[in-house]
Amino acid sequence: SAGRELWKNFDDYKIEKFVIVRGRGGPITLFKRNSKGEIVIRLDTGNALWSQYSYQFAHELCHVLCGFDEDYKGNMWFEETLCETASLFTMRAMAKSWKTDPPFKHWSGYRDSLRSYADDVIRKRTKVHEIYEKGLADFYKTNKARLTEEPCDRSLNGAMSLVFLKLFEEEPSRWGAVRWLNSKPSKKGETFQQYLNKWRNAAPEKHKPFITKVANMYGVTLPAGK
Repeated sequence: SAGRELWKNFDDYKIEKFVIVRGRGGPITLFKRNSKGEIVIRLDTGNALWSQYSYQFAHELCHVLCGFDEDYKGNMWFEETLCETASLFTMRAMAKSWKTDPPFKHWSGYRDSLRSYADDVIRKRTKVHEIYEKGLADFYKTNKARLTEEPCDRSLNGAMSLVFLKLFEEEPSRWGAVRWLNSKPSKKGETFQQYLNKWRNAAPEKHKPFITKVANMYGVTLPAGK
C-alpha cells in the first residue's frame, strides 16, 4: 500500500528486485546487492509500529526510484529531501485512499493513525518557519555548508521536504521526474547547479519545467535552451 502511492506515478519504470530485512542501525538502502542480486532495504522498527514501517519504507523506496548510486555526496542532501517528502506524501496519501480502498476492509479505521503520524512529524519540523520568512534560496545558502557535510540532517532536509510536499500533492505526476536524478554519476566537487542541470538534461521534456522550477526555488539559474 505504501509503495503503491509512489509507484503509480511512474510510467513504465522497471526497477531491480529488492528485499526488506530487519536493521538495527537506522533504516538504509545498501549499495551492495545480496547474493541473489537484490537491493537490500533495512528497516529499523518492529512489533506493530505499522506507521513507522510505512514511513521508513517510503523513504527508502524513493532512494531506489531515484536510481541511488555510490558517488560524490556533496548534493546528496537534495535526494534526502525528496525521500523525506516521499514519506510524508505516502502517509497522507494512504490516509486518504484507505477511506474507500484499504488493503483489507477492517483496516480502514487505521487511516487516522497514518495521518496523525505524518502530522506529528510535520509539527516537529520547526525550521520550516525560516523558509517561510526568508525563502528557500536563502535557507539553502545559509545552511549549504552543513547540508554538504551532513546530508541526513533531518532538521534541515526535513524542513525543506514540507515545501516539496505541497508541490507533489498538487501534482503527483511530478514524482516521475526523480527517476532521472542519478542518471549519471556525480563527479567530485560537482556544484548544485551542475547537479540540477544534469538532472534536467536527462529527464523527458514533460518533466523539465518542474526541474527548472525547483532550480528557481533554490535561486539557481540553469543554462537556457535545455
